[in-house]
Amino acid sequence: MFDEYRKLFPVAAQKIYLNHAAISPFSTRVTDRLEWFLDERQFGSIDVFQAADELRQKTRQTLAQLINARPENIAFITNTSEGFNHLVNGLQWQPGDEIIIPDCEFPSNMYPFLNLERKGVVVKKISAPNGIVDFSRIKEVVTNKTRLISISYVEFSNGFRNDLPTIGQFCKDNGILFSVDGIQGLGALPLDVEACQIDFLSNGGHKWLMGAMGAGFMYIAPQLFKKLEPAFTGWLAVENAWQFLDYRLDLLPDARRFEYGTANFLGLMALSASVELLSEVGLKNIEQHLIHLGGILVSELGKLGLTFVNSKDKAHWSGIYSFKAKNADALFRELESSQIVCSLRNGLIRIAPHFYNTEKEMEELIRVVKKFYK
Repeated sequence: MFDEYRKLFPVAAQKIYLNHAAISPFSTRVTDRLEWFLDERQFGSIDVFQAADELRQKTRQTLAQLINARPENIAFITNTSEGFNHLVNGLQWQPGDEIIIPDCEFPSNMYPFLNLERKGVVVKKISAPNGIVDFSRIKEVVTNKTRLISISYVEFSNGFRNDLPTIGQFCKDNGILFSVDGIQGLGALPLDVEACQIDFLSNGGHKWLMGAMGAGFMYIAPQLFKKLEPAFTGWLAVENAWQFLDYRLDLLPDARRFEYGTANFLGLMALSASVELLSEVGLKNIEQHLIHLGGILVSELGKLGLTFVNSKDKAHWSGIYSFKAKNADALFRELESSQIVCSLRNGLIRIAPHFYNTEKEMEELIRVVKKFYK
């Protein structure tokens, strides 16, 4: 079903691109949208604020539909780190408050919380050997001072998909805020913030969402929105923003209050087109395809001596497939020279296909690996 969509990705005619966990290539849907925007800025109306803002609001609605949220709970941000900084700086913290985070998290989901240690907040880093999070270890260290648990939907190094519904329900039952880094999951997998009881989600747009660098979004659940104060503000965060000299700090009643100045509209134009495409394809369809491709990789590369470092339980699989391999550095260079693009992360060969990748491409990767070891 993806053959027609594959034509939208010119990169597929040049190389086998399997590095979507780092950054995705643009589709022609995205470049067409960007060309429209650039033409308008260069030759057309020049002031494209109104038209771009209309697309921004449409994208807010599309993202809300993708995660089963309401548009008023979505705010646009530049990257995942910015979202978490809104969270940590918008809450009132007391010395001794505890935050629990697995020790395998990407730094975007660690440093903003570590920055609270100067206020006496305790960040508990929970051991997750080989990037596999055992939630029972997290529950063991929860105390009456635990205020927040933050975790990735999918762990960046090995693709381990965390059981968000179970963790979210635990947090709700114990009065703990549940924060999620969604960047390695959403776009490859479906995500329902209500079913997962997520209070806060931060998500950059240049990986699985297939947008541009510097444009992403955050979700703030209604119950958290009442507690979260904007750490920054600006002229577009208020009611009647175009009455320039009124100077009334009447913050907007929804998540737009966190969008305090001129947006990265160029990045948002890319994101608008990419999320429209993903919504059209269907995240459930994408998930099924990626699990299927992953099954081929796990089976065939395993026969060649590579060790899959994720759980064998497919419930924890995602779009990322990482392998321990003999002479991994040299194998990585061989794949590069064969025009197969993946990543080398912490000594692991990380393979991350998306929906337009094919079984034949997986077979070609396997052929190159087999040849290398022979």
